[in-house]
Amino acid sequence: MRGKTHCAVGIITGIQLSLIFSQPIIPTTIVSSAVFSTLPDLDKSNSIISGIILKKNFSKFLYKLILFFLDIAIFLVSIKISSSFFISAFITFFTIIFLEKKITHYNMRKALITGTLFLLSIILFLAKVNLSFIIPFIIFSIFPWLRHRNFSHSFFMVIIVYLIMKPISILIDYEFLAFLSSFMYLLHIICDMFTRQGVAIFYPFSKNMISLGYIKVGGKFSNIIENLIIFILFIVTIHLMLKFL
Repeated sequence: MRGKTHCAVGIITGIQLSLIFSQPIIPTTIVSSAVFSTLPDLDKSNSIISGIILKKNFSKFLYKLILFFLDIAIFLVSIKISSSFFISAFITFFTIIFLEKKITHYNMRKALITGTLFLLSIILFLAKVNLSFIIPFIIFSIFPWLRHRNFSHSFFMVIIVYLIMKPISILIDYEFLAFLSSFMYLLHIICDMFTRQGVAIFYPFSKNMISLGYIKVGGKFSNIIENLIIFILFIVTIHLMLKFL
């Protein structure tokens, strides 16, 4: 399922759950539903949640900038070793080709996303924010380095989400948040189970990818199904609002 569909389904379902459990529909409801319904895909550097943390165009700019300064640094070092301009240029050229194969934009982007989340946790720590708000940033900073749809898409991670959000929900006096966040996370996993790739839902106990369908993400049929699901959920939400409000 596409990231924007996960987000839309998450927000609509979050509103439905709030109506069913007689909970207030507040900005925290909408934001947490949107974040946790897309959060499992943080293990993919080009996902919608990764794009919110770090824009792809910005990371590409940084990538080119780093390679540019590496070019200069390598040339200056080589010119120190060899006074010949042509030899230095030759060394620089082939060294950069080697580095570009090793330092790809994909890997650098993962490092930048991890660094951004970890930096936020340090800022919160220095600001003496309660540790409960810092732990999630530290845990999710590891996600970009995980294999896609493994640990991040497991039942085990759903439990972890509930455990790390429970203290936060108590601190902000919105205890529904822990249930809402973990449910949205689980909803993402369930939706992905109906794709052709499936998910390793029992990871780390089993690495087998479990699939309940044959939908190809991004395909025309998949897009139609996703739009249909959003439409049905929207109609159900209107019905619930008329019933409970």
